[in-house]
Amino acid sequence: MNRMVKQLSKMLKFFLVVVLISGWIFSGWPGIQTVEAVTTDTFTASTTWTAPTGVTSVTAEVWGGGGGGGGQNLATDGGGGGGGGAYSKQTAITVVPGNSYTVTVGAAGAGGTSGCGTTGGDSSFVNISTVLAKGGVGGCNSTGTPPAGGAGGAAASGVGGTKFDGGQGEIGKNNATGVGGYGGSSAGTAAVGFSGPQAWSTEIYPTASTPTGGGHGGDGGAKSANGVAPVSGNSGGGGGSGEGTAMTGGAGAVGNVILTYNKPPNAPSQDSPANATTGVSVTPTFLMTAIDADTTVDNLSYKVTIYSNSACATVVQTNDQAVSSTGWTSTNATCTASPTACYTSGTQGSFLTQTALSASTQYWWKASAKDPDGSGVFMDSSTCNTFTTGAAQSLTFSLGANSLNLGTLSTAATITGSHTMNVSTNAANGVAVTYSGATLTSGANTITAMSTAAASSVGTEQFGINAKLNTTPAVGAECSGTVPIAAAATGYATVNSYKFVTGETIVSSTGSINSTVCTISYIANIAPPTEAGSYTSTLTYVATGTF
Repeated sequence: MNRMVKQLSKMLKFFLVVVLISGWIFSGWPGIQTVEAVTTDTFTASTTWTAPTGVTSVTAEVWGGGGGGGGQNLATDGGGGGGGGAYSKQTAITVVPGNSYTVTVGAAGAGGTSGCGTTGGDSSFVNISTVLAKGGVGGCNSTGTPPAGGAGGAAASGVGGTKFDGGQGEIGKNNATGVGGYGGSSAGTAAVGFSGPQAWSTEIYPTASTPTGGGHGGDGGAKSANGVAPVSGNSGGGGGSGEGTAMTGGAGAVGNVILTYNKPPNAPSQDSPANATTGVSVTPTFLMTAIDADTTVDNLSYKVTIYSNSACATVVQTNDQAVSSTGWTSTNATCTASPTACYTSGTQGSFLTQTALSASTQYWWKASAKDPDGSGVFMDSSTCNTFTTGAAQSLTFSLGANSLNLGTLSTAATITGSHTMNVSTNAANGVAVTYSGATLTSGANTITAMSTAAASSVGTEQFGINAKLNTTPAVGAECSGTVPIAAAATGYATVNSYKFVTGETIVSSTGSINSTVCTISYIANIAPPTEAGSYTSTLTYVATGTF
């Protein structure tokens, strides 16, 4: 059989695939939960407290002052220890941001000199009807009978959702080596205060017995020594004095008021789009940053609101992370309430618009932030920033022909063919036209694809393409149009050099382009051993715009 190829022909079929890419990232959120941070204000002196911006609710914990220890004026017997202050707690006290409220801290009961100590002052917040804790009763002196320790502050006389009694002071000792009784502890946050025994044991307070949140009592005085005030802690009773004349009991400890509340974040910045930016995508990414105002690091969730007027009054879209997490990216903390994922304080929030805005339209926007488990109050950006969208996303692409017949191939000459393509886009980051498919094939036989760019070589099996005006052989044309236009891509942009590697980019741009016409040129060469047959290929061209 004559090994020369007879009646070889090639049919190329071109399929148009247009891809518009904006791109977004979706991140899932784990179900791990953490405790939100709060701000705690502690007061050891009466004052006024002003509710911070955004704070509408506060929890108050109050301890009454400790009673003073009893003083003695006999050569026998020690004075009784003072009682510890009571504890009361009230949650969800309504306050108005900017308003001032009374903080009353119970005074320390004074130690008695040759007599009973005074009762510690009551502690309260706002008023005695809101939350109140009673002070401990002062210990007394002996009149020949060992003096009982002062009673602890009575929870029953206090006001609050949670209340505990203060501890009673220890009894004084009645003999010639009389020493004072120690003071009772204040109540704890979950238990009554520790009381001293009323059958005398020791003047040294057992500090390990103080309940959590309470303050221990002072030590009793030794023979001929004054009683001792509590060395640390809040609201404990003072120790009674030892025997002697004109002896003084120890002072009780001052009361305590603790306010706990959750501050909303500071007004978030509006990082992007910057104010007055034009040409913004119709699906913009909004960036914002807020700082948590609590005393420890907290979690935040954000909201983006888009408006149609400069007063930021007419809402176009509201994108609340707590309502839908779709579009919110790069979260780095978990929350205890919806949404299950949040940003830590100071981390930039990112939201990709899920519903496209209108093209060539002016909008205004604000960012908002809140503590999901705090008051739930959103803090809005201080300004109403504006931006204007660009033209609608556009990508057009077409082929000048969807089939190409190369005719009969020969070992004596290069066979050529060409067709045009037309592409345009307003994609800010340009366009890439790729191709895919196989080389010329006839059954199990193929014509060798040019895997690297090279010149045409007559008599050698070759199949390749480029997008240039070539002279050897004479085929093709330069890409043309009104600048800016696309151009032949690397590997296909050298005159008289051809290549065929499926999946590569043949024409591209780095920005938006006007209508561009590029000519795709084909060459085919065969060798004497090339098997006879009808060789065909199907190629697919894809234009991808990056907006």
